[in-house]
Amino acid sequence: MKMCSVLYLNERNQIQIRYGSSFVNLALFGYNKANKDKVEIIVMLLTGKNWRLSASQKVADADTLLNVLLKNRGITEGQSVEQFLSEDDGIWHDPFLYNDMRKAVDIINETIDRHGKVLVYGDYDCDGVTATSILVRYFRSHQVNVQYIVPHRAEHGYGLTEKIMDKVIEKSPDLVITVDCGVTNVDTVQELKDRGIKVIVTDHHNVKDELPPADCVICAKRPDNTYPFIDLCGAGVALKLVEALGKDGRHKVTGNIWRQAIELAGLATIADLVSVTNENRTIIKRAFKSMQKPSNVGVGVMNDMLLAPGKTLDETFISFNFVPRINAAGRLYDSTDALKLFLENNPTEAKNAAQDLTRENDERKEIEAKVFDEARAQLENPARPDRWSLTNTCGPIVVYGRDWHQGVLGIVAGKLSQFYGRSALVFTDDATEPGCAKGSGRAFGDFDLYECLERISDKLVNFGGHKKAAGLLVRKSEMGTFMEALEQEASKIYEEKGQSGEESEEDSICAECEILPEGLTFDSYREVSKLRPFGIGNPKPIFVTTGLVITNIAQMSGGAHIRLDLTDSTGKCSISAVGFGMGDYFNILRSGDKIDIAYTLNEYCYRGETSLSLHLEDIRPDFGEGFMWKKAEIAEKLYTSGLGIDQIAKMAPGEDIRNSMKPTAEQYGACYKAIERFGGNAMSTADLRFLARLVANNYDVSVTPFQTKRCLEVFADCNLIRLRTITPMRVCFNILATGNKVKLSDSEVYRRIQGE
Repeated sequence: MKMCSVLYLNERNQIQIRYGSSFVNLALFGYNKANKDKVEIIVMLLTGKNWRLSASQKVADADTLLNVLLKNRGITEGQSVEQFLSEDDGIWHDPFLYNDMRKAVDIINETIDRHGKVLVYGDYDCDGVTATSILVRYFRSHQVNVQYIVPHRAEHGYGLTEKIMDKVIEKSPDLVITVDCGVTNVDTVQELKDRGIKVIVTDHHNVKDELPPADCVICAKRPDNTYPFIDLCGAGVALKLVEALGKDGRHKVTGNIWRQAIELAGLATIADLVSVTNENRTIIKRAFKSMQKPSNVGVGVMNDMLLAPGKTLDETFISFNFVPRINAAGRLYDSTDALKLFLENNPTEAKNAAQDLTRENDERKEIEAKVFDEARAQLENPARPDRWSLTNTCGPIVVYGRDWHQGVLGIVAGKLSQFYGRSALVFTDDATEPGCAKGSGRAFGDFDLYECLERISDKLVNFGGHKKAAGLLVRKSEMGTFMEALEQEASKIYEEKGQSGEESEEDSICAECEILPEGLTFDSYREVSKLRPFGIGNPKPIFVTTGLVITNIAQMSGGAHIRLDLTDSTGKCSISAVGFGMGDYFNILRSGDKIDIAYTLNEYCYRGETSLSLHLEDIRPDFGEGFMWKKAEIAEKLYTSGLGIDQIAKMAPGEDIRNSMKPTAEQYGACYKAIERFGGNAMSTADLRFLARLVANNYDVSVTPFQTKRCLEVFADCNLIRLRTITPMRVCFNILATGNKVKLSDSEVYRRIQGE
């Protein structure tokens, strides 16, 4: 069960949607100083996943496990295996394979020799900040007159925009070098060139129809690219520029500057979610090796402050502890503190910057939580028009708050997407375009958000992004029209691709193989760890083990998580597993239950002792035998296609299933009590097998998934709940407030079920 607190807001927000002949507010909830009564929202999320195993082999020892993992990744030849696992060697490309790299090195050397002024222009996220720091550090080591600018997210937007050109020109640079941006800024680059300023663009983003008219464009995404790897991040490209300058030899790169550049590029490679393959894998490995005794003062300070004794410096630590602090500065204010952290040589000043970043990150989390709660309240609000409820739409959900912070819109959209299993768009008033709402979107599953927005681009002022994420600008007066078009096009896309909105990659687990209980050892964890760093292109391995028995189950963190003590059928194997965010399973599992699990292998350190811990990805209870459990999905599909109960009963020869199909009065009562208790009045999502198990375990009433779905349909027909069927075995619903007693037997759906 998941809980969050929100505050009602009675005053009205600005955006209104035409609904029939009337107008309805899109945003009805928020924070109001005059009304601080908290309302607890309870939501149930009980959804399983489809498991796909890359290898059919069942593994019982650590050595075999490593071989299976390498084979799954296509790494089978001796040299490639050695290179992939090596701590020191790895794939590394000559920087001069980049188009324009030689010319860029010549321009930079000439500028240094004639004591010219250099301006490094970056971006406000971790990749842009580290890329800026890499080049500034190099130029400072040669006493170059170097300055830098990183734009403000809300004031200037991303890239070398017209909104910041005055600041750039004010610096009077002889040479401008962009990092992590610039490849799409044709007009502003031309403006700089017209003023006699040389421009070198270094970027890693997709190019558009025309390259900017810079002196050099160092980007592996250009159509005539000659560099063998196209997935370096912005800091990775900056690293290759510094490497080229060092190889050229006219203005060398010291060992200290190079190690700092490697450390910063490693941070950015993890932060920017680029493919952790090829040269990126080598950059991260070398960065971790250097970070054991960091050359960059700020990196050392941050590690000392955040890395707990006994904990490993790895990509998980970087992703969840280090990077959010760097990004927080650019999300809320500007990136001054982040740049100060990486450019400062004084440990005391660097520590002050690190503490400021931690404070800003804490503030970011508070703002993010507030916006997320308010967005949830909008979606769960009973006054939200039925037309825009989660049960009546299949396209992206849309929320708006007029004073939400622009820096957290994308994070909140991502959280809403994962929470509801839907693509999400989050809007607020744009800071620089009066009358417009700025939005950030995140796609769920296989849904192509960019394609959908492209189809309705005539309803947008501007937009950009890719399949999984997008930014957009909509006139507030056109928000209703935009939402209508968005829903229509999303429906068409699902229909064209033969998809329902939520049958997607998020509902699937790609596991490596099945590990037998005797293979769950710390040696297996050590072998798996040889494949680090994990990330896109080299995901952290997920495994499956079947037939385990629960010996103990406990709640953690107020019911948000669970811990399971498990053994095999012989009782010889004993292992602990933690399910983060899986608190709802506490209500459907019992000691003695037999389960299959999907999980990752991890280490647990406590009082100097390190042991193996499983982090659960999914749990499959043994639901039992019988047609109505084993073939529950088939029975549901047959019924919804129009087949009657008597006809379906014939599908189970030798088994009388009629009593497992029509709900009894006791089952109706238990089912309603369960969804009321565990689902509350918020939108809940559940698989029918889990929901039936929930009812049975908590009300001592045996009920099948088929009977559970029939109960829900009757409740919906009686206006007790809103109900949406997502897939044959998955539903979402919320309870509707009603002051009247309802007689189920008056329901047409009830009579149809009972009359068959």
